[in-house]
Amino acid sequence: MPNLNHETRRRLAVPLALVGLGMLACSLLFVSGGSAHGQPMQVSTNPADIAAGQVLYVQHCQSCHGPQGEGGVPGAPVLVNVGAAAADFYLTTGRMPLNDPGNEPLRHHPFFNPTQIGQLNAYIAALPVITDQPPAGPDIPTVLPRCPTATPAPGCVTLTEGQQLFAINCAQCHQAAGSGGMLSKGNVIPSLHNANKVQAAEAMRIGPPPMPVIGPNELSDHQVSAIAQYVQYLHQPSNPGGLGITHFGPVAEGFVGILFGFFVLLFAVRMIGTRG
Repeated sequence: MPNLNHETRRRLAVPLALVGLGMLACSLLFVSGGSAHGQPMQVSTNPADIAAGQVLYVQHCQSCHGPQGEGGVPGAPVLVNVGAAAADFYLTTGRMPLNDPGNEPLRHHPFFNPTQIGQLNAYIAALPVITDQPPAGPDIPTVLPRCPTATPAPGCVTLTEGQQLFAINCAQCHQAAGSGGMLSKGNVIPSLHNANKVQAAEAMRIGPPPMPVIGPNELSDHQVSAIAQYVQYLHQPSNPGGLGITHFGPVAEGFVGILFGFFVLLFAVRMIGTRG
């Protein structure tokens, strides 16, 4: 703006800053909408990992879940026989440890690093051995790969399968775009845009409240894999046209368009008023 004097530039600073912040917010929405976090993990049976996991458990989990995972504080579930899938899901999604067992565990940045999560998984998976009880909970599921073509084939799944199963079983709560929502009594339906394939499959098998457990009788491992692959696809779905602003749908995209237009109009009015 070389032809504007100091006073004009000062008056334009605020509206220009607002427009800049709006564009920055839109950019952050684009970036945050497609990221995925976490990697599939295998449960170690190494005694050293189990021992290290026990140390972490005593420090961060025992006060609520009891010395041997038998529970204790009201609201803290029993971990004996819970299975590796539950431990891995709650730890990799940052839902545990929880400050208050009465609160709904929501997704956060993981408290433990991947090595520590592996050690805690190893210890919790070994709890049935320690307590001499048979295992009952599901293991960390293996997600089948996507088929290279749209034609179904043995040993892989297609997005078409996943989309159809997701629409029937998941979209009612998580929305068609996986953006989440709200339920009664303040319960939150989390967005799936940060859930990786394994976490999506684990959630179906363990049913973190208020989500129900979806067992093999309801959905086979093949069907769970198809949904998990579709959830991964929802991180960065292809756009049929227009701007896919985090894929919340046309209402959210229209709101952003109106907001951006408002700032442009405000800037134009400011320019006209200043020059008049």
